[in-house]
Amino acid sequence: MASRSVSPGAALLRSSRMFSMPNPIPASPGDYSSATKHHSATATIPYPTHLTITTPSTSRVNGDWGLKRPLPLKTTTKQTIPLVRVRQMDSREHVTDFRSASDHTMTLKKFQELNLPVSVPAPRANDKDLFTRYPKSVFEEDGDVTAIDPEQAQATENKRWKFKGPWLAGMTDGEFNKWLEKNVRAKRAEFRAYLKEIYAKELNEDRKRQAIRDQAPIPPDMGADGITDHEFMEHLRDLRQDRLVLFRHVSRFLDLAPLTTNSALLSTMKLNRAQQFDKENPYSTNGPPITHPSAGLSYLRTPNFIDNHPIYGPQKYHPPVKARIMKPRHPNTGVHEAIVGVAGIIADRATDQKMLGYAITSPRATTQGRLELEKRGGAKLYYKLDSATIDSSGRIRINVADPGHPTTELVVKELLGEDGTKNDVYMHSMQAISTQDVPRNPRSHHNPRKTHLLGSRESYGLGRDIKRT
Repeated sequence: MASRSVSPGAALLRSSRMFSMPNPIPASPGDYSSATKHHSATATIPYPTHLTITTPSTSRVNGDWGLKRPLPLKTTTKQTIPLVRVRQMDSREHVTDFRSASDHTMTLKKFQELNLPVSVPAPRANDKDLFTRYPKSVFEEDGDVTAIDPEQAQATENKRWKFKGPWLAGMTDGEFNKWLEKNVRAKRAEFRAYLKEIYAKELNEDRKRQAIRDQAPIPPDMGADGITDHEFMEHLRDLRQDRLVLFRHVSRFLDLAPLTTNSALLSTMKLNRAQQFDKENPYSTNGPPITHPSAGLSYLRTPNFIDNHPIYGPQKYHPPVKARIMKPRHPNTGVHEAIVGVAGIIADRATDQKMLGYAITSPRATTQGRLELEKRGGAKLYYKLDSATIDSSGRIRINVADPGHPTTELVVKELLGEDGTKNDVYMHSMQAISTQDVPRNPRSHHNPRKTHLLGSRESYGLGRDIKRT
């Protein structure tokens, strides 16, 4: 069957880049408590909101980006990598408003080069080091659930990240009142019926337990219709006094994002009533994420994979990455911890490595406290990657630590030629492999396996005349 022909205008719109661009997504809501603080107008926002557009070099020379009009060459040809984001396709002045998109695009590429999986954040600040040491992937089946049945909503409320209702702790008074008028007040009758069903189940369980104690036959279950209005009103008065149980019923009925348990409400618990204290949701402290917890940055599920070195073969430890000292430590000015940047992202270190004392005299601590002006890019150190998380505002949080084994940093420096030997070890190894004669019959030339020069003391500059003591 022949395909249906389209008009020239429809064919032009179908192949046009301008009409295939999606609408920008909303920006990050930000922190309302920091409204009086100074923020840079040119600072990179937490996540991109506009589509990134690129073009080949042959088209960039002519200003052709596939848009309505060519972009100026004076601005677009100065970029190393052609990446722009269009904020407004057309204006009253007939000008296309665009900006460079290298910030988020290059950050995405650098983050993917780290091969770092995204893990679930710690529910509390005290558990941060424990979750960093034993990360849990955001792609686990018990937590990465979006299509939830009503029966599974209660069982997964302490693990999942997707909820129908908002996170009340992150709403302003105006947003909360508007949400009450629009989504809550009309469900008053449904909520009363929901509480009546739960009260009927509680009465049936109490009657069964009492029958078992009295060794009597178990009575039939009673439905919500068997509860009188007077009994239900007494039950509502009882619930208003027990805030923990009331808040739990409201949260499950509206499917609200979880909140941390307030210790002040423990005094309102009713005696002889069973209470349920499960493990808190990891998003209860700072709120659930605005998108999937991985944010599409990495689809790795575990860091348990082996890195293969081009000469040394499979490695036991992951190679450390080079981090830049963005702000050195200077206790006299109030900066007690050095700020470290990895792949364009400010990283966080373990608590024991931040503390002063045992590490103040180490070479790494000296580098963290020195402002390097002669070296290009400032002082840099190698760190081991522990975990990465996405917070509720869409920011990337990377946790790093000092290299666990001293040879891992040495191997990386040797590969990059930063060990002072100008990469002589790899050059000699490659030349030896290229000049080696391949026999016609490999079985007739038996070469016993010898110790490779790369693992000897000479390859690390220790020399041959070292005497053992």
